[in-house]
Amino acid sequence: MFRRDRRDSCHVNTASMKIGKDACSISRVPAGEVEAAVIAQVRKVLQAPEVMSQAIREVVALDPTADAQETILTLQSIEPVWDELFPAEQARIIQLLVERVTVSPTGLRIDRKTAGMKELIQSVIPEGKKAA
Repeated sequence: MFRRDRRDSCHVNTASMKIGKDACSISRVPAGEVEAAVIAQVRKVLQAPEVMSQAIREVVALDPTADAQETILTLQSIEPVWDELFPAEQARIIQLLVERVTVSPTGLRIDRKTAGMKELIQSVIPEGKKAA
């Protein structure tokens, strides 16, 4: 588990703080690099066919009259405007979709939240389209 160190703009391995930095293979990682990798992966995942299928299932569960094509278009609309979103909104989307980020000597692993897609979809469906 890593915690953001505001002074150095690094994520600090909390285990290294408890047991000593020499006991951990990675004690600090550059925050900007990790965050950029996570954002890039989330943006890519939002376009993946299996994620689109999950989104359609979630929307139909929320509203049986929902249009699958409209669901796909709604999700795809996030990618082109990502850079225009306020950082707080970008962070909210990341927090909805990402459960945990694990940094290891071999790379970065991003675990997704299973319920996150449902919450994201609920937040982007127009109010008039949501089932009562």
